[in-house]
Amino acid sequence: MDPKIFENTSSEPADTSPAMDSVGIMNEPGVKSLFLIAYLLVFFSCVIGNSIILVVIITNKSMRTVTNFFLANLAIADLLVGVFCVFQNAAHFVLFEHGTWPFGRILCHSYIYFLHMIPNSSAGILVLLSIERFIAVLRPMLVQDLMTKSVLIVSTVLVWAMSAIMNLPYLIAVQYIELFDPETGEEHGICTRRFLMMADVNILQVVTVINLVVWYVVPLTLLLIIYITIGFVLMRTTEKYSITRSSQYSQNTSRAKLIVTKNGTSKKLPNIEAVDSRKRVIKLVVVLVFSFAVLSLPRYMYLTWSVWRETNAPRCLNCLSALVQPATFLMMFVISGVNPILYAFLSQRFRTAIADTLTCASDKEKRKQQVQMVVRRFRTSENGSSSWNRNGVGFLNNEYTTGYDGCTTRNDSLELETSLIS
Repeated sequence: MDPKIFENTSSEPADTSPAMDSVGIMNEPGVKSLFLIAYLLVFFSCVIGNSIILVVIITNKSMRTVTNFFLANLAIADLLVGVFCVFQNAAHFVLFEHGTWPFGRILCHSYIYFLHMIPNSSAGILVLLSIERFIAVLRPMLVQDLMTKSVLIVSTVLVWAMSAIMNLPYLIAVQYIELFDPETGEEHGICTRRFLMMADVNILQVVTVINLVVWYVVPLTLLLIIYITIGFVLMRTTEKYSITRSSQYSQNTSRAKLIVTKNGTSKKLPNIEAVDSRKRVIKLVVVLVFSFAVLSLPRYMYLTWSVWRETNAPRCLNCLSALVQPATFLMMFVISGVNPILYAFLSQRFRTAIADTLTCASDKEKRKQQVQMVVRRFRTSENGSSSWNRNGVGFLNNEYTTGYDGCTTRNDSLELETSLIS
């Protein structure tokens, strides 16, 4: 049996000084390949998936809701994880010798800072999102009045600012070390942290515990209270309308159609449909919160242990315990990679918007020209009303119509057709 390889460490991720003459368990081909595949999947999901979500929300007016504003902030946080953390972490643990940092001093500072800041920001955004859902269920008529544009901006800026300020000690503690290997004649960079001491107080220990409480324990407690309350409210609402669901269905259907025809883009859902709509959104948010709670817990626990353990405790590099640190990182990154997948699978609205965005982008200019041609034909016709009846009605009765942005949308909204008639 191979002798165990130990390494003296000072602070996580300072337990990463390279072992030049030793091979750790992470360098085993099977283990290395498994982690590398996982990192690649998470990286592409973070970058591509969250980029698509942001494009969909920005380019589609119908997706610019209060809920999606918070989801867009969450997508930004997840995208930052993909850009500044995932690939760098993979190189740190998998691609190079254990602890070697090939990206230089600047990326070392940004990597460690974002690595601690982004999870905290995501937790705060999830709390804001859940509060918005709480208001929407308990006081649906007040949500638009309470969640104004200024409130949304101030609340999200406050979350980002608090997370950025509270994690500044990690940025100050970053230590980039350049080592020279006389055997190979090469220089090796190490990206790590040093302990910050102030009046015999370890600053990182204090900050880590505060972050654990403020950005994990307290948010999960609030979220638990919020969704238990929402669950009781929805149960009562469902029982109230379950008896009349079948009798109201036909009336609600015809009434909904009438409202869409008259008001165009704005319509008021009947009670039953509104409850079902809120349930679907809440289901999505609950799954997001659950994934955050489960997948980020190992990282918070390991980080807390790493700053409180004995400073020079040896660490075994060819034991299974050496996989704990990269595994906790990977689980935290999975949150950012799985969120856009959850949007697509759990939200019909997101699925439709993503499909429309991806399929109509290439035909955008062509469809604009088609709309302009129909408008010119109508306005230049000698008999406007008869031409409209002959040409326009057929255009309006199609299952799909061309929207203001050149994309094909269903006839749920008659905004374009109404503007043509007037």
